[in-house]
Amino acid sequence: MKLEERERGLLTLVQEYRDAECRTLLETARAEAKTLLADAYRRARAQLHQRVVSERANARSRLHAARAERDTRLRASGDRANTRLLDLAWPRLHEALSRRWAVKETRAIWSRHAIEQAQRLLPTGLWTVRHPPDWSAAEWEPFEAELTQVLGQAPHFRADGAVSAGLVIETQGAVLDASLEGLMRDRRRLEARLLAVLARHPKGAGVET
Repeated sequence: MKLEERERGLLTLVQEYRDAECRTLLETARAEAKTLLADAYRRARAQLHQRVVSERANARSRLHAARAERDTRLRASGDRANTRLLDLAWPRLHEALSRRWAVKETRAIWSRHAIEQAQRLLPTGLWTVRHPPDWSAAEWEPFEAELTQVLGQAPHFRADGAVSAGLVIETQGAVLDASLEGLMRDRRRLEARLLAVLARHPKGAGVET
């Protein structure tokens, strides 16, 4: 074989080897690039997911904070509104109870209820019934006769200028205060009941005074 043919053969082998090496290197580089790209995508997706989760958590936190602030403002506004309502309702309640005592029919109901409560709660013995000075004997004498039979002795009915409406019944250190002053004394309980009534009848429909 001539020298030129051997040289061409060697050049061909070198070219084929070079081409094979280039293909191998190129395929390896492509595989590495694909792996690196996939890893980059995974890291990017993980970072994006983490940011999304963080933003959602921040959004929920802001939403909860906004709701809590709103609820606090509503409660504060409701408390202020209730205070204003009670400030308006309290003198009206006092006036309404005074009017009930001023009317003979409702005065009799009030007195009857007080005496029946006293019979259930107070011990027998000498009773003193304190009442407003303008409550006439014609109205309280029937109660005196009734209690005399129940108690075995006549109770003492005494006019008391400190009682503007209702009755205060006392015996042996025990007291049943069914006077207007006594009823109005427990303001916290009455205000709670007033708020309950207002909650049931927000527009005042059906609420009697």
